[in-house]
Amino acid sequence: MTEKIARWAFGTATARVSGDTARFMNVAVKSGIVPLKIDRQGESLLLTVRAKQYRRLHAVKVRTHARVRLIGRRGWPFVLRRALRRPGLLLGAVLGIALYGWLSGFYWGVTVEGEAPYAESEILEAAEDCGAYVGASRAALDEALASSRLQLALPKISWASMNTDGCFITLSVRGAVERAPGADHSGAYDIVAKRAGLVRSVTAESGTVLAEVGSAVAEGEVLVSGITEIGDPYSEEPVRHLLSHARAKVMAETRHTFTASCPLTLESKRETDTGTRRALYVLGVRVPLGLSGAPDSEITAYSREPLTLLGTALPVWVETLRTAAYEPVTVELTEEQAQQRAYEKIRQMQEIYLGEEGVLLSETVTYSLKDGVVYAFSECVCEENIAEAVPISSGT
Repeated sequence: MTEKIARWAFGTATARVSGDTARFMNVAVKSGIVPLKIDRQGESLLLTVRAKQYRRLHAVKVRTHARVRLIGRRGWPFVLRRALRRPGLLLGAVLGIALYGWLSGFYWGVTVEGEAPYAESEILEAAEDCGAYVGASRAALDEALASSRLQLALPKISWASMNTDGCFITLSVRGAVERAPGADHSGAYDIVAKRAGLVRSVTAESGTVLAEVGSAVAEGEVLVSGITEIGDPYSEEPVRHLLSHARAKVMAETRHTFTASCPLTLESKRETDTGTRRALYVLGVRVPLGLSGAPDSEITAYSREPLTLLGTALPVWVETLRTAAYEPVTVELTEEQAQQRAYEKIRQMQEIYLGEEGVLLSETVTYSLKDGVVYAFSECVCEENIAEAVPISSGT
């Protein structure tokens, strides 16, 4: 390996010698030419000598009347000579090396890995404020300090680290695990009915159950008391009352009326596509791909995608802007369509009201039309948790 490097550094030339090859070699050696390699090719010889000696082969050829043909020149001296003959190529190579060295002093890729309760765009924006962004100077970025600043900027993460690999940054983040809030055991509370209904079931964790399954209760009625009596009824000692935080789940059958409306005439907007504009970001410089100029209507879609090469993101992005114009239009609905929309609103109200525990048992829906507006009325029978904790007053 060392010999190959030395030969390339000093240069070698290979010539094909035919004719009186024996006399040619004798004269060449006596002339001070040192053969590096000799190969026979038929009746000819392939002679390899150093670059500084190959011109002396011409004098030996004249003396021996042999035929000599140069078939190859390799090594640094010949590369340098060709470069000096083409100053533009040499200048371009020098500028290319200088540009490569200058660009190597910046970061040209930032990726995010790990799980965190933030969107990737939010993490990249926070990292940019900490000094880690595409185009940031490698010499000016302190990875440890930037990692600490990133963790402070994103309070919902428990760990953040900036790992660099050449001109690329990898942001490793981990979301914080929040402890679920436990039940509030402080104070004395009763469980009362937050609305009237027919009790279906009572599941009490603490407290004295007063409501009976199958009984009707009014709004505000105590279902589970936070006052517990302690004492022996056969003893002469007085009964003591212990105040506690009553906890219970009371499922009851309730009745509700939901109302929604939908006009027969709606004012809407119609979208008209006004074009798509694209631009190219090269090393942070925006180059418009077209002569359309700035958008003169509302932007409805925006995307910015990096170009990749062999799975590696390049510092080149393609920006796409889609614009559209909106004009007001009047939409006429039939009575059936208006009823359908009004009922969809009622269904949304029911889902919000009942939540995850509530169940819709039955409903009766009626419609009416007045002044160009369709009204929907839903008489519902539901099963829901009517338990509500209320503090026990000091006078109780």
